[in-house]
Amino acid sequence: MKPLRQAILVIAIATGAAHAQPPAQPAAQPQMTLQQMQEAMQRQMQMMAALFDVKESRLGFEETVTTLRAAAEKRGWAVEKVEDVQAAMKAQGAKDAPRMKVIFACPKDANVQLSRASQGKLPPLPCRLTVFETKEGKTQVMRMNTGNLARAVQGEAAKVLAQVASEEEAVLKTIQ
Repeated sequence: MKPLRQAILVIAIATGAAHAQPPAQPAAQPQMTLQQMQEAMQRQMQMMAALFDVKESRLGFEETVTTLRAAAEKRGWAVEKVEDVQAAMKAQGAKDAPRMKVIFACPKDANVQLSRASQGKLPPLPCRLTVFETKEGKTQVMRMNTGNLARAVQGEAAKVLAQVASEEEAVLKTIQ
């Protein structure tokens, strides 16, 4: 009985091997030239510049965070929290983590209004102001460029986004 089992196993393996195909070789990817890589990076930077807005603060780092939070609250914004990203990075082992805090704040009901205006077709706004310190020691604030988003859509959604952009600009004026 044992030789029969071995024979069946050999036949099964041989049959499977006969029908097996060698693994497909990936198509050779053409190598990008240095100029092509630089052009691709330039396009990415342009896209990022269109999506995000960076403003330099006339104030110091902590004063910028405090001023932005107070200005948002004064305008009736929902300010959820301020997250210390630098502390979180250091807790994860980063030795040279830059100073960075994220203010989670949004004009009251902005996302409800946007959802209604777009009939649920647009995602919610991230509602964040990121305050960070550059290598040169300057304090900057980055946010999603809702003004550009407003120009990219139509109808009531564009109006809501334009209003949010106006609110954000009013808050950012307090640090310029």
